[in-house]
Amino acid sequence: MKQQQDDALLLRALPYSDSSLILHILTQHHGRISLMARGARRAKSPFRASLMPLHQLNITWREPRTGNMGTLIDVQRLRPLLSEQKVLAGQALLAKASILFPDGVHAGFEELWNALHTLSHRPEDSGLMAATWAMMLDAGWVGDFEHCWHCSEAVELSESMYWGNAHLLCASCASKHETTLTSGCRKSFNAFLTQPSIKLPLDYIKVWEKMIDAVLRTHRKH
Repeated sequence: MKQQQDDALLLRALPYSDSSLILHILTQHHGRISLMARGARRAKSPFRASLMPLHQLNITWREPRTGNMGTLIDVQRLRPLLSEQKVLAGQALLAKASILFPDGVHAGFEELWNALHTLSHRPEDSGLMAATWAMMLDAGWVGDFEHCWHCSEAVELSESMYWGNAHLLCASCASKHETTLTSGCRKSFNAFLTQPSIKLPLDYIKVWEKMIDAVLRTHRKH
């Protein structure tokens, strides 16, 4: 059975039997994979101290003869990607990445890596919104804040747009059922993605959170 080695980000680890773990991992060059970490729950396991989420890992694994689950052979924990104060927000980001990048996809590592970098330079609450949005943007799940996602028409940031069915729409494409997204929201969200020093009001953060939840709910159905 062929061995592989790659940089990786641990999405989640699930208990399996009394001693092992099933790992869901995003790798830099092999996409999302599932691995069995045999004996990883034992106190003296060499995997125990290294299998840490929100860290850059380098892993070696054996590909399966049949099926989709390989076997972990070695893991090196290289460095943390977030401060301790942002671990909870980081865990929430991992949960969203698990939805965005399901089993078998060949993307996800770079998108999550960049999102963690975005979060690391921003406050925890607003940073999670910016990091999630940036990850969805890189994955092609959302568009930018300067164009209608339906007709692709450019819309000045001084104008309001409309949010409905998990899409950002111009006035021509919107119906009376869509929610207005003010120019202030659009300007703030657009700027905050590239300028960490901007402070978002709490009501803007809540609006952004509802938009993200709507996008995730839509894609869960598919």
